[in-house]
Amino acid sequence: MESRKRLVDLRGPQSRIGRLLTFFFEGWLHMFTNRIMVFLALVYAAVIVLYLLVPGLGTLLKVLTAAVWVLWTPQIFEAMKAVILVRTRGLAFGHLNGEFAHLYRKRYHKHPGPYRVLPFLGLAVWAAAFVVMLVRWTP
Repeated sequence: MESRKRLVDLRGPQSRIGRLLTFFFEGWLHMFTNRIMVFLALVYAAVIVLYLLVPGLGTLLKVLTAAVWVLWTPQIFEAMKAVILVRTRGLAFGHLNGEFAHLYRKRYHKHPGPYRVLPFLGLAVWAAAFVVMLVRWTP
């Protein structure tokens, strides 16, 4: 009989997301906002249905929409960074060896400088749209 070795993650169990804070803040933020969004999505869906049936719940819907918007912000930003990371083959936001990155730039004629700005521009547009939503939407 073959003995099975159990793989042990020395960083702790996956259910304890606080372990991510010590080595991967972006991963922790992603998991933290996702766990809040699971519950909030159910509440949000119920409020939307009630809003359609009962007049006068517009303010509550606006507050929940703002909360969902804020919780989606890290997800959107990280998705934009991931697209840029793939597009530049790891040159932007990657942790490549300097010599390897130099050879990559030489071979593919890409400089990651302009690409590194795009997620932050997207974040600025996202934040501006949030402000417009808060100001213009009257429940």
